[in-house]
Amino acid sequence: MKTRRVSFDRHEGRRDRRYPLPPLVVTIDGADYTTVNWSLGGFLIDGFAGKTTPGRMLSGKLGTADQPALVEFNATVVRIGEPAPDQLAVRFNDLGDRDISILERIITRRLFRA
Repeated sequence: MKTRRVSFDRHEGRRDRRYPLPPLVVTIDGADYTTVNWSLGGFLIDGFAGKTTPGRMLSGKLGTADQPALVEFNATVVRIGEPAPDQLAVRFNDLGDRDISILERIITRRLFRA
């Protein structure tokens, strides 16, 4: 089942709101990275040492620091090396309902933490 997400911020052209916190741990080709920001649509990481190009498909896992492999993903590279030379931005191809629910719970815990 496909879901549609909408950002209600008039000044934001993206579909999904970005969250800097909590940072997620992303594993690609056995290397771990921490997100600069992330959303239900994708993520931005620093320190990417791999070789790739925009439009290329990547797969990996992501999660929180205490549960690093919660979600397996397939994504498309949107940007590499912009604005910093080691940054990588990707867009998820099609997360399943389970994976979207996991990410939504991470957001909810952060927003409603006492």
